[in-house]
Amino acid sequence: MKRKLCSILLFITVLTVSCSTAAYADVSYECYNYDYWGNVVPSPVSYTPERTVSGADLGISDFNTPSDMAFDGEGNLYVADTGNSRIVVLNRDLTLKKVITQFGNKGKKDTFKKPEGITVGSDGTIHIADTENHRIVSMNSSGKLIRVFGLTKNSLTGSNFVFLPTKVGVDRANRYYVIASHVTNGIMGFDANGEFSGYFGSLKVQTSLAEKFWKTVATKEQRSQMELFIPTEFNNLDIDSDGFVYATGTDDSEDQSIRKINPSGVDVLVNYNSTKPICGDLSYNSAGSYSGPSKFVDIIVRKKGIYSALDSTRGRIFTYDSEGNLLYVFGGLGSQLGTFKNPIAIGSWNEGIYILDQNRAQIIVFQPTQYGQLINKAVGLRFDGDETKAVSCWKNVLKLDSHYELAYDGIGKSLLASNKNKEAMYYLKKGMDKRNYSIAFHRYRNEWMRKYGSIVAIILLGIIVFFAGRSFYRRRKFNRGE
Repeated sequence: MKRKLCSILLFITVLTVSCSTAAYADVSYECYNYDYWGNVVPSPVSYTPERTVSGADLGISDFNTPSDMAFDGEGNLYVADTGNSRIVVLNRDLTLKKVITQFGNKGKKDTFKKPEGITVGSDGTIHIADTENHRIVSMNSSGKLIRVFGLTKNSLTGSNFVFLPTKVGVDRANRYYVIASHVTNGIMGFDANGEFSGYFGSLKVQTSLAEKFWKTVATKEQRSQMELFIPTEFNNLDIDSDGFVYATGTDDSEDQSIRKINPSGVDVLVNYNSTKPICGDLSYNSAGSYSGPSKFVDIIVRKKGIYSALDSTRGRIFTYDSEGNLLYVFGGLGSQLGTFKNPIAIGSWNEGIYILDQNRAQIIVFQPTQYGQLINKAVGLRFDGDETKAVSCWKNVLKLDSHYELAYDGIGKSLLASNKNKEAMYYLKKGMDKRNYSIAFHRYRNEWMRKYGSIVAIILLGIIVFFAGRSFYRRRKFNRGE
């Protein structure tokens, strides 16, 4: 009987998920989220693949190990086609605009040599990590050189250091943030003139008490061996409009793969979910195919505090809001449309998400479903502080996914702001928001006490008087010997 009941419940669960995803059942990857306890929860599809773009589609030779891409403010897409030592520029509709293979430098023709990184500033300036030329190249949108610089001998890097820039970011003050091969001290910072200013946002190794003790008793040779355990280097970055650097990379604990670094070099990434670190998959196989923790290889900062990170371990895109909530997951490894062989870079324009697959030498374009659009809109309204307007979006999200905790939390916060404390308690409990549930509970308790407190006090006083009177009467009767 128990086995039969379990089978029925399993059928109902599968049917519910199937109904919610029926409109998008033809995708070649699984979509899911994690609940408060870290359990995997199936979800509707948030993004579907729309098309792919290759060099042949553009009427040029195939991309050769492309490594990076970036959008400008007009929606033009720039691709660092590493193996071909060129920059390919696409129009907003993903048709070919131009190919940059050379530029003028001090009256002579100059070329790239396997550039691995590219970014476009808010003013349209193109910045390229010209890797095997050991330099950064900055040019305007017409391809005219603005600045080129490398790294001369420096006391901070040592005389044997070889500058191999792989990724570059530039803020509004024209400060350069460069990730270079074999650099474990952090992101390299350069001023607007290309002068090296030091390391930025260094990943610090956490030393345990046991390690500190052994260092005090170890010999000089043993201590030198201990110092070989160094942090993992950063591998990619993006800069938001406020100048915060979002960087991917792991430290020795692997608890957090994304950092939001302020101008002082301090990680200020917000995560209100203390039970769920911002690290991609929370559960995974420790052995076999596609095993191990998520490894983020790129990140893109989107609108309204939303950011998406690309995981190369299982080819998935994880999207978070400004509070560290995981919004949705999609993508995977494979040979079908919407899956990847070697995802290397991520970009975003409007609500679309673009993935550069290095092995396939293609750009895969994803567009949001109704489910994804509703979440993006609701999170945007919530980011702007308009919880009330977000409610209708959250309610529509729940029609598609009744397990979406963030939607319950959003509705609950709106009700709490409107002093509808009893209703807020229901939604905040479903949304696993302990902090705001506690606030709603205390408000509702005070509200109840104000409304019924005097009546309760009178009843309690009456009960006390009744029992006191009865006790007095019994004592008096006993003293009389009755």
